[in-house]
This record gives sequence, C-alpha cells and structure tokens, in this order.
Amino acid sequence: MGVRRLIAILSFVTGALLCAQPLGLLPPIDMEIDASPQLMLGSGAVLILVGFLQLARDHKASEAMGAVFLLALAGITGWVTFLAPAGTVARVLPFIPTDVNDALARLLFGIGVAACVTMTVFGLRRLFR
Repeated sequence: MGVRRLIAILSFVTGALLCAQPLGLLPPIDMEIDASPQLMLGSGAVLILVGFLQLARDHKASEAMGAVFLLALAGITGWVTFLAPAGTVARVLPFIPTDVNDALARLLFGIGVAACVTMTVFGLRRLFR
C-alpha cells in the first residue's frame, strides 16, 4: 500500500470520526477546547476532502478540490479570527499578557485567511485558463 493511500485512509477515518461527534453518532467527549459543532463538522469534511485529494488522478479535479480545500481552511480560520469567543486562542503562550496574546493570535489567523483566499484565486485562475 502506498503512502498516498495510507494518508487517504487515515484522513477518511479521522474526518468521519470528527463528523460523527457533532451529529450525535458518538458519545460526547469532555474536551478542554470547546469547539462549535459546525466547526467540528467542517473540519471533518475538510479531512475527508484531503482523502479524496490524495486519491485524485485527474489534475483538473485535484486542482478544483484543492481550491475547495483552501476555501474550507479559510472558513475555519475565519471562524477563529472573527467568531471564536474571547480567550479561546489566548491560552497558547502563557508568558504574554492575555489581551496581547488573543489579538496576536487573531491577527495571525486573519493573515492565514487572506493567504488561503489568495491561493484559491490564483489556483482558480490557473484552472480556468
């Protein structure tokens, strides 16, 4: 079995488990980070998409799925940037004040959103030439 197939299988299984949790197919897990069900469902769908990307043989299909993947990543990081409750990302660096840590994390996630959207635009331009 090739490495790509192994990554695809691992992505499918992990994505299915992440999708099963908010759908109520698994018992609730007591986690320290409280993510919304929509975020968990979106993350699981992104992992399943990564599995399909690993198995894609057609370049046009893989580029289109790559664009969807980048937009999904932009959506997830956009949630962290704009909609996450205050203090969600402030626990990462304990030696920086909480307000500065939260603002810095949101700024970096916002830059990630802009980078994902930019890569998607360039990828789609290339796809539709």
